[in-house]
Amino acid sequence: MTKFKLIKIGLKAISNYWLKQANSKNYHHFFPKAHLKKQDYLDWYINHILNITIVDDFLNKREIKANAPSKYMAEFQARNHDLGTSMKTHLIENLDTFGIWNDDYEQFLSERAKVVSREISKRIIKQEIDKKGQSNLVDDLEEELTTIK
Repeated sequence: MTKFKLIKIGLKAISNYWLKQANSKNYHHFFPKAHLKKQDYLDWYINHILNITIVDDFLNKREIKANAPSKYMAEFQARNHDLGTSMKTHLIENLDTFGIWNDDYEQFLSERAKVVSREISKRIIKQEIDKKGQSNLVDDLEEELTTIK
């Protein structure tokens, strides 16, 4: 019998059994695919890692569906008065500034990127080389493009 561990993703602990495949039903597009496709977003941008959260299949398929975040989050907030705290476990902090209530995908990605970056930075083990900073390297392609007559 195979044993699966509980793993911690962001601040959310879940069984890794459901994450063994990239097409796991627990991966959820916070801004649903169908919602973004109607706005002509490209697949690579719809599937951006910052748009992925983890929820159970029932919630994803039966309640969230293709609804805009402003719609399904308003319904969740009516049932869960501590929704803001719950969302922080998904690295989604202030519901008012993340573009959720006005369905602003660009704002959502920008704000979530800040939180994810901060959380990753907390977990990086700094090395001696990090104190030196990054060298200012010239990009050969950029240099070629600027010197073409």
